[in-house]
Amino acid sequence: MAAPWSLDKLAEAADTNEERLRRYIDHGLLHLQTDGDLEPDSLHRVRLIQFIHSRGFSEKQLVAAIAGQGDLLGMFEELVEPGDPPASLSESASNLGLDGALLSELAQILDWQTLRVGTESDIATLRVVANALELGMPRDALMQIVRVLADAMDHLADAEVRTFHDYVHERFRAQGLVGPELLKANRRVGKPVLELAEPAVICFHRRAYQRAIREDLLRHLTEHAAPPASTPGLEQTTVLFIDLTSFTPLTATMGDQTAADVLRRFSNSVRSCATRHVGRISKQIGDAFMLTFPEPTNAIEFGLAMEGFVDTEPQFPALHIGAHHGGVLYREGDYIGATVNLAARVAAAGAAGQFLITQDLHDAVGDRADIRFTLLPPRRLKGLRDPIRLVEVGRREPERIDRETDPVCGLLLHADDVATRTTWRDTIYAFCCDLCKQAFMENPDRFVAASRD
Repeated sequence: MAAPWSLDKLAEAADTNEERLRRYIDHGLLHLQTDGDLEPDSLHRVRLIQFIHSRGFSEKQLVAAIAGQGDLLGMFEELVEPGDPPASLSESASNLGLDGALLSELAQILDWQTLRVGTESDIATLRVVANALELGMPRDALMQIVRVLADAMDHLADAEVRTFHDYVHERFRAQGLVGPELLKANRRVGKPVLELAEPAVICFHRRAYQRAIREDLLRHLTEHAAPPASTPGLEQTTVLFIDLTSFTPLTATMGDQTAADVLRRFSNSVRSCATRHVGRISKQIGDAFMLTFPEPTNAIEFGLAMEGFVDTEPQFPALHIGAHHGGVLYREGDYIGATVNLAARVAAAGAAGQFLITQDLHDAVGDRADIRFTLLPPRRLKGLRDPIRLVEVGRREPERIDRETDPVCGLLLHADDVATRTTWRDTIYAFCCDLCKQAFMENPDRFVAASRD
């Protein structure tokens, strides 16, 4: 149970002074109990005020916002409210045998603003780290896991809060709710949803862990054929990059909402195809995905499946796909190394709708009766000193469906997708909508030149 705060204890815990805390009390930002102590949520409220100040907002602005909207500081409650901290982080780390360098690294990762005090959760984190080290977990490996967990949880929490604000809070505002009524409506939905968050995280982690240990089982089954890795995390894998061509002009012409819908369809297809072809999504940046595959053939099948998806999907951009097979280093939940860099260069080198691989990957896969591998002339790729041979990949049968490309937004159009056409310099151009046609007519040279690049 969280305990109330005395003024001096709160000042020490929040790294501030009593005079400032009295001002917060006078402005109604902190609340006193009948016995004169401060409410148990006071440390959380002070930290929110400090954060607001750090982002350039004044105390006067905060007081005005609370007067108009209700107790905003009480709205953003922590899952477990901190009570009187049992010890300082520095003292607890020392008692657990953790050195100052490790504590400083943890503070950077976990955003501990001061090492003089910590919540019970902070102290529990130090115990977990100390226990893991005592059990024999290498320090660098443990800190990699801590960073991955911290980044993942930060991403998750941001998605929770931002999505709630955008889809729930803003919808209530659009309905005309303001002030305390708006705050009450947020609480009515937000509190029950928040209570589901941590059980859901545990459930998702257990399911993901089961998938991960199945993959690790396969590593154990094959480890007899290879000596222990000289470098931790060094392995052979196939790295593939895939992204949408003309996504930037699509967004500029059709708007963010249309682009978001295209990205949603693309993302769903990448994930489902990755599952079917034993791929793992390593990262996503906008419309670009990086995937890894344990077997080279899996990567080839994935790329061809994605091309098949584009062939049948109405009004969809072409793809860039590039892949390479070689050694990578696994660090902090991601893959790094020359193989990754080369795979990215190969994807960037392709024309719209082209699936390119390196000759190394082709050698690893071998020839197949159902796949056409076309060896291309040597070419230079950005960042590489020597030219390399790339191989274009495609299905032998059936032939790909002929489609026209909207020169403005870059969407591939079936006959039924063409909304309008125009002729310019004896060439007929097809468009997905009148908006693209109008943009083309205003500056045809620009779009024709871009489509030829």
